[in-house]
Amino acid sequence: MKQRMFFQKKVLQGVVSLKWLAVGSVFCLYGFMLKKEIVQTASERKVYFNNWDLTLRLLSDMYLIVYFIIPLVLVFSIRSIFIDFDYQVLIRLGSFKKWVYYSFGNFWVSIAPLLLLWVFVSLFMAIGFPWSWDWSQLSATEHWTNTLNELIAFFEMPLFALAAQFVLVIVTFSFTHLVLAILYVLTESKYFMLFVSVIVFLGSIIGFKLLPRELAFLSPPTFFSIVQAVNTFHSLILVSIVLFVASVLIVLFLQVLDLNKKAYVQWIKPYIPIVIYFFLCIIGISLTARSLLKTSADLTIWDVLVMSFVGVSAERFMYVPFFFYVLVFFGFVYLVQSFFLSNEIEELGYYKIIRFRSLDKWFWSWMLKLFQATALFLCTLMGLSLVIAVCFGLNMRFHVTVLSTPVYEVIYHFFINGFLQIIFYIIAVFIVSWVSKESIHGLLLVGVFMILMLPGVNGGGVIPVGLNGIVYLADDSPYDLTVILVIVNTIALSVVHYLFKQSLKI
Repeated sequence: MKQRMFFQKKVLQGVVSLKWLAVGSVFCLYGFMLKKEIVQTASERKVYFNNWDLTLRLLSDMYLIVYFIIPLVLVFSIRSIFIDFDYQVLIRLGSFKKWVYYSFGNFWVSIAPLLLLWVFVSLFMAIGFPWSWDWSQLSATEHWTNTLNELIAFFEMPLFALAAQFVLVIVTFSFTHLVLAILYVLTESKYFMLFVSVIVFLGSIIGFKLLPRELAFLSPPTFFSIVQAVNTFHSLILVSIVLFVASVLIVLFLQVLDLNKKAYVQWIKPYIPIVIYFFLCIIGISLTARSLLKTSADLTIWDVLVMSFVGVSAERFMYVPFFFYVLVFFGFVYLVQSFFLSNEIEELGYYKIIRFRSLDKWFWSWMLKLFQATALFLCTLMGLSLVIAVCFGLNMRFHVTVLSTPVYEVIYHFFINGFLQIIFYIIAVFIVSWVSKESIHGLLLVGVFMILMLPGVNGGGVIPVGLNGIVYLADDSPYDLTVILVIVNTIALSVVHYLFKQSLKI
């Protein structure tokens, strides 16, 4: 009870201070500009407006957020961190995790007046406008000055949009400070924190001005405005999932913040490429789902799977599917080579040969694990595609509209031919690495495979590369492709067996 009274007292003192009067003045001046613009637009379009046109516009305006709100949040957060980070406080609290929570509380004591003023001025400036609980005609009008028209599809009443904006700002303010506080604990460098703040601010300007809507989720201002958030994700559920996942990751990271930093960095370092890899896969699938929404409203979740992993062929080549195929499938092979194959080959010695009694048994001891990993990888890709498609609101019918092939053949091709194609890549990389005794040569083979997928290079498909691309279903039977891949895998395994025999003779 005392702590709550102390917090309320601090906030009240902050609100009446001179700096907050200056901040309130900025809000009022910007509100007057919006007020004049709204009246002029409504007059030109001959539609009526109400209080929500100004209140929601002032709370979600991107120019105000990018050039005023974000700098203020960064300044207050950095200032709070620098003041609170005192070794006497750390000794008293007993851990870095508790200090982050302590700093978080102090940050909200200092920043709460900003949020209260922002909301208060947004409501106060609407005085004189017609009052209503419903959306106005202006809110539903498509006009370059109106940013609220897309909110109507997500919120039945403007009050719900106001509540969503309020919650979004609270979560984003909190997330921003927690990330900065954790970075300062890890680095303890004021110059680094100032550099990060400048990068966030410049990134906000660049993201707001230059990034296309498909990449707007990479821009910090997206998560300060409910208008920008729903325009970017086209789903309140997806926005909530992103914020929830981010919050969970922060809380989980705080649990290990007090561990030995060097040991923790060494433990997490090997997993960074895997995290980045799956993050890029999610981005690619999300962009595909987003682009499909623009073409037709009757598309299904299976269309996202098809278009995400469509791949390329000699007759049907496009750069975006080519690069995404390279990222997903050759990226997986690269991870297998870097984290598994190279270790197995380099650690092979007489004791392993004696233990397994033959190179073939040694080979199959870890190859079966790669079979399982590949199957799990394909299941994960399909699961991600379908979940992302559902989040974007696509139809859940068991049907493909972008291809005449039945869904069950698409699934068969994706799993069976995808599995056989990846296994061929892995065996081929292993053969080159085994012969050359250099892991890097196996990765060079991946580069050769990429070149073979370019149009006019691998005429007639002599070398089976990229056959798991769904684009092949437009001209070929998935079962014929399976026969081809089974044959080449059999040949590849025969080569491995021959190489093992030659090695034992030596």
